[in-house]
Amino acid sequence: MFVTRILTNDGLRRTAAGFDLDIRVPWYRALPLSTVEIAELTVDGETIDNKLITFEVNGKLFTTADLINHPEEWWFVLDSAYLHVNHPLKPGAEHDVALTVGLFPPYIPGFHRLTECKKRLTVN
Repeated sequence: MFVTRILTNDGLRRTAAGFDLDIRVPWYRALPLSTVEIAELTVDGETIDNKLITFEVNGKLFTTADLINHPEEWWFVLDSAYLHVNHPLKPGAEHDVALTVGLFPPYIPGFHRLTECKKRLTVN
């Protein structure tokens, strides 16, 4: 169930800097950002460097490396987060996107869950 939820079907948007992805938390309840990692993003087979990705949730921007420092900020299951990616999309309307999100729920010590979602998305 969580695998198909991460990438929304209409969530790929081209921007002046590159593209945005609309994503959902792959878990059954809200989590603090300090327990979330963007493990890997690939587009059309090309791995995107995490330094080129900014994570937005609740109207606030974070680098992917800085998520661990924000236990006060929560990602709720009904809310989208957005990955702002400073990397151009190859020409074309459709792209193969794969995103792996890692979670460390605070109430399950030592647990690390990686969830990967792969979809062919059309640019909106």
